[in-house]
Amino acid sequence: MSIRKHRLPALLAAALLAARALGAAPLADEFDARIAAGLALLYQGQYDAALDSFRSFDADHPANPAGRFFSAGALQLRGLAYESDSWDRAFLADLDSALALSERVIARDPADPWAFFFRGGAYAYLASREARRGRMLAALNKGLSGVSDLKRAVQLDPGLYDAYLGLGSYHYFRTKAASIFKWLPFIGDRRDQGIAELRLAAERGRYSGVMARHALTWVLVDYGKLDLALDEARGLEREFPANHAFHWAGADIHYRRGQWAAAAESYRRLAGLNQESRPMNNHNRVFIAARLARCLHRMGSFAEAAAAAREAISLPLTEDAAKRLRQERVMAEQVLRRVRPTAGMGP
Repeated sequence: MSIRKHRLPALLAAALLAARALGAAPLADEFDARIAAGLALLYQGQYDAALDSFRSFDADHPANPAGRFFSAGALQLRGLAYESDSWDRAFLADLDSALALSERVIARDPADPWAFFFRGGAYAYLASREARRGRMLAALNKGLSGVSDLKRAVQLDPGLYDAYLGLGSYHYFRTKAASIFKWLPFIGDRRDQGIAELRLAAERGRYSGVMARHALTWVLVDYGKLDLALDEARGLEREFPANHAFHWAGADIHYRRGQWAAAAESYRRLAGLNQESRPMNNHNRVFIAARLARCLHRMGSFAEAAAAAREAISLPLTEDAAKRLRQERVMAEQVLRRVRPTAGMGP
């Protein structure tokens, strides 16, 4: 005789209780202060110390994906801050481990919301990586896998607000993707929903608050809500004054608005913070110098503009960085051509 549909939920719940009775404790029972401590160090730009904290947790809880997941997040933020792929192999290895460990937990206990969060978050990291490399279809596929898991995490635990970082990012950029991939089913404009979800993660997330604020800042910039974006950017700058990763958005907002003096001040501060971080390459230096050159030229500070433009043009770059920064170097060359006679530097 077949099992009636109305009995399935009760049978599933009984099976889950039996699994936990056999020792399948929820992942969250193992979380300890090392995760929050590692995140605090990470946001201050102390990457090695943050990784030590996450790896210490992983050593004590090797079956828990949290250590590998947060290590991957630290490596991603470090790579973005330094504009370097030096940690890409370690980043992918940590993500592979986080995915494998999450899947083992889900197989053992399909009611553990954090297992779905870590698996969905890992897919979201992979989607972000694909998008940065211009592989938008691959990014969309990874994103769809991630959002499915994150939705499941919230269904299992409506209080797991960390999941809304990934969900909010997805709902915002899914609207933009629909304009690129015409074959996507129409879902309407869900950018405001995405922003609301990012705010929820920022305000109530257990571990994702700071990164949700950071993501929200750039989403608001993209949306053209520059006043709100600047409020978020200034809050992050005050909270993390030594980490240049949180100082780019404010400079960009002033630059977009043509507020040349404020933008120049922000880029000068960024240049100092970037140098203090002991950069591995000249990518950030060239970008900052090019932007600063344009700001100074618009302000009428021609000699200073010429010096910044020469720096942007002369600093050596890798072939890949030179391609990505071609527009900035062209802009620096234009500034230099315009200011030479005025600055008295000859033809």
